[in-house]
Amino acid sequence: MSDKLDQLLAAMRKQPPADLPGLEGQVFARIASWRERRQVSGALLPLRAASIVAALGLGMVGGSLAANAAARTPPEISAFSVDAHLAPSTLLGGR
Repeated sequence: MSDKLDQLLAAMRKQPPADLPGLEGQVFARIASWRERRQVSGALLPLRAASIVAALGLGMVGGSLAANAAARTPPEISAFSVDAHLAPSTLLGGR
């Protein structure tokens, strides 16, 4: 196995060195584009905040309406009542 590794290292030595000129410019160009995208996304911050507030408001209104609807109907306490919605006879009978 070490012979194979030695052969690979020898083949790697024969290859020309990596082309590194211009790498620094590419790095700085990517950093600049990242900063520009970040500035654009910062301009949309009020819109994001407004959508979050609207979603929370709709959730609270929907939850309060559901809670009020559930509070108006009397809860079914008896397990053996005729109109039990989750009784096996009701579920299997298809009523």
